Amino acid sequence: MKLTVKKLYKGCYASVRDYQVEKCIQKGEDLTIDFDGERMKIPLEQVKEAKAKFHNTTFKSKVGGKDYELIDFFFKPNA
Repeated sequence: MKLTVKKLYKGCYASVRDYQVEKCIQKGEDLTIDFDGERMKIPLEQVKEAKAKFHNTTFKSKVGGKDYELIDFFFKPNA
């Protein structure tokens, strides 16, 4: 599954919404995150591990979508 983030949290973390991570796990796919022309691929097993360590803070959608929690991945582009 491919996602693009527009900014990095604290300059080094790609924040992904929990329902996007869950969708990736359900599909059984690795997660690919694009940021500023660079790409990072996260193996499915690491995605599953990260799902267990989310912030536990719920955010309200600004456009009327569903509420979500964020899961941060340290952004290290693949060479």
